[in-house]
Amino acid sequence: MPAPLAPQKRAAILEDIRAGKTRNRTARDHGVSFSTVTKIAGEERISFDRSQTKSATDAAVADARAIRAATSRRFLDEANKLLDELHQPHTAYSFGGKENTYNEHEFPEPPVDAKRTLITAAAIAYDKHLAQERHDADDGTGLSAVDAWLRGMLGETR
Repeated sequence: MPAPLAPQKRAAILEDIRAGKTRNRTARDHGVSFSTVTKIAGEERISFDRSQTKSATDAAVADARAIRAATSRRFLDEANKLLDELHQPHTAYSFGGKENTYNEHEFPEPPVDAKRTLITAAAIAYDKHLAQERHDADDGTGLSAVDAWLRGMLGETR
């Protein structure tokens, strides 16, 4: 029969358990068996059941994906609005002169420099949309790279 744990060692193990460290990691860190860690946790009525954590993680992943999809859609909508402005009437204006007067003139379409700015802004918005699409692309696991990494860090597999 193994010798009882020193009170300081038991306290250190219990501290790691309460901090959320896994059973196996705690056992390795303190040089004790997995069953010893499980027994200490049980005596303190602490469970290593992570099903609630898994459910919360799944919900957070789904929520983040939905927000990313909505943001991606907004980038796509903005890109289209900017492209539509290329062929809309354009008001050019300026302030100037000794009296700081305001002058404006309406053109059937924006001038070339304004069109270049619109196209650049539309392209950036579209690129952001595509970047998000790639981020959430299915790689065969059903997870984006970030979601797969997060599950891996949590020790979860699909």
